[in-house]
Amino acid sequence: MPSALRPLPRRTFGLAALATAVALSASACGPETSGSSSVGAAPAASAPLATSVPKGTVLRIADQNRLLESILHAAGQDQDFPYEVEYEAFQGGPAVLEAFRAGEADAGFVSDAPVVFAQAHDQDVKITGVVQNSPDATHLWTAPESDVRELAGLKGKKIAYTEGTTFQAAVLNALGKAGLSADDVTLVKLSDPSQIPAALASGQVDAGTLTEPLVTKYATVYEKKGAHEVAGDTGLTSGLQFVIAPGDALADRATSAALADLSTRFTKAELWLAAHKEAWVEEYYVKVQKVDRATGQAVVANNGTPSIPTYAKAAAALQDVADVLAAGGAIDKLDVSKSFDNRFDAVQQGAAK
Repeated sequence: MPSALRPLPRRTFGLAALATAVALSASACGPETSGSSSVGAAPAASAPLATSVPKGTVLRIADQNRLLESILHAAGQDQDFPYEVEYEAFQGGPAVLEAFRAGEADAGFVSDAPVVFAQAHDQDVKITGVVQNSPDATHLWTAPESDVRELAGLKGKKIAYTEGTTFQAAVLNALGKAGLSADDVTLVKLSDPSQIPAALASGQVDAGTLTEPLVTKYATVYEKKGAHEVAGDTGLTSGLQFVIAPGDALADRATSAALADLSTRFTKAELWLAAHKEAWVEEYYVKVQKVDRATGQAVVANNGTPSIPTYAKAAAALQDVADVLAAGGAIDKLDVSKSFDNRFDAVQQGAAK
């Protein structure tokens, strides 16, 4: 069994709290500047990645809730790094993108929507690692007194979500499935997912996006009072999570070589998780997040079994997310394939064998 994780670094950019896995301000998803400053054009996608990492290389990773750090640690993939790793704690994908713009990180761990928003706002960010989790992990739940039973019943209702995150795409996707648009409902933007259960419980909104462990915690108290899951709320997200890097990190041969090594380790760690779910519950949810085993098991079951898709398959799924956001007026139409550094596809597929 791996040894305990080291303490969080002194300088952090957010709280490592499980119940607040995604947070942002409205400005975080609409950057005023386009990408991090570049020290030269990023290597062409056809140029091979360096296979050795020069001594003294440092890789700064913008993590969320110690998730990437913990996956690598639990799987034994954090041993003998050929470079120094510095983890920083950030709160939500938009905050990771802000760290890139500030030149504070060389890699980050995010879900689907932040990648799309980065491209929509001309931020130079590329995907260097991908994992496929369940597309059914985000749910729509109602307030105790709500009469919404299915997606079509959302018309005219108030729906809580967090902007710039996968929850925004989930809500727009749910509306589209019912033949509705954002104009048919009142969208209530909250800054933190942990605020959504309280908004539902108080009746301030009729429905809201929830994922585990918030689903279990909310349902335990309010299902007996009439709260319920909205029928048809499946497949609302892509289920994708990404390791991403800013263009200036990829432009540096030493850093890009470290990113390739990280992608290999990330791939092997995710496949370890797929085969060792109970160990993952213990190592991350019980030991790191300090929640009970049953709650950890609910989260892991909700997330499904991770797998490593090809970049072509991942791009198709991410394109659906971008199209939903564009149809909802959140962004202009775009081609998400430009967000993938396909050199890392070969890295991951090789590591997955």
